[in-house]
Amino acid sequence: MSKYLADIGRKGGKASGRARMEKLTPEQRTAVARTAAAARWAKPVTQTDLQRQSALQVAEWTADRAAQMGAEDIKARLADGAALKPGKLTFNKKLKMATPAKKKTQDPEAAR
Repeated sequence: MSKYLADIGRKGGKASGRARMEKLTPEQRTAVARTAAAARWAKPVTQTDLQRQSALQVAEWTADRAAQMGAEDIKARLADGAALKPGKLTFNKKLKMATPAKKKTQDPEAAR
């Protein structure tokens, strides 16, 4: 029952927001947008936010360096005459990265 009421309320909120914006003049819409932007930027930055940002940057830099080192290692092995074994990769949207393609198992009934 509460999911139903939440859906109804959400629909009303979407409709009333659009109706409100349609009634405002362009100058009034600009003023509303400026007020909203000022409120977003006025939020204080906490020490936790700074630490989280720093940790994310370190993780990103570490991943970039690991990728660079891996590319250098691959180039060195190829230069030494290593055989090139092209593999099949697919992009995993959930993980947001390339992963080895899954091997398709043949269905015994489909082979008949």
